Amino acid sequence: MRTAFLRDFLRVLTVVFSLAGAAPAFAAELQITVTNNQPAGGFAIAPVWIGIHDGTYSTFTPGTTASPALETLAELGDTSQLAAAFSGHGAETTVGSMPYVPGATASALLHVVNPAVDQYLSFAAMVVPSNDFFMGNSDPKAFHLFDSSGNFVGPMTILVYGRNVWDAGTEVDNINYGAAFIVGDNATDHVAANGTIGPVFGGSIDPTYLPSILGKATPAGYDISHLISSNDLIATIQISSVPEPSSMIMLGMGISGAFLAARRSRKRA
Repeated sequence: MRTAFLRDFLRVLTVVFSLAGAAPAFAAELQITVTNNQPAGGFAIAPVWIGIHDGTYSTFTPGTTASPALETLAELGDTSQLAAAFSGHGAETTVGSMPYVPGATASALLHVVNPAVDQYLSFAAMVVPSNDFFMGNSDPKAFHLFDSSGNFVGPMTILVYGRNVWDAGTEVDNINYGAAFIVGDNATDHVAANGTIGPVFGGSIDPTYLPSILGKATPAGYDISHLISSNDLIATIQISSVPEPSSMIMLGMGISGAFLAARRSRKRA
């Protein structure tokens, strides 16, 4: 009986400590979930790029020319060039696949090696259908996820409204020519604008551009019947922490203690 008990007890401890050793000390694991909050017939969003960094990395600056990486994201929904440009600045991932239609949700896990240094979150994604609209934060310190000791300060919820949507200024806004996510349109066949990044609402966008999108057919099988506005909720980004190895150890110790108490109780009986 004693041998069987010790064998079972050691098995519990082995599982606990093997889980603890699966991740480096002080690292953090985040779950990121993105939801398209548009109503039926509304706009879609492309895969969402997420980067965790030390607060010095800027994805874009309003009033300046978009980088080639941001241009690719804003015109085609492709996050690969932005991910490459971010290399060496921290942890990054892309959430979801093309496109996030209204009501769709997708999640991804992101491993942050040094959260005591890489404390801030940046995001970017194309808003479609459009020629070069995107959502994202220009302030690299807008979203603070970890404190100076690497402790997660969330969970955090980021609400993206129409007023948070940007025009990259890289492509002439003509929904009939070079726009992404329109049936029969070639998104690579466009006219360069050579402009600067500015807000879609309160900026210099042609007021006839958005209304021209109504009724356009999308590859997802529906026509656009709802236009975004300044106060329209576009997307929700939720960031939560996956339990750390120390939490698993404490849980395992509790399980082990309960296991030991149960065996003692049965022995007395």
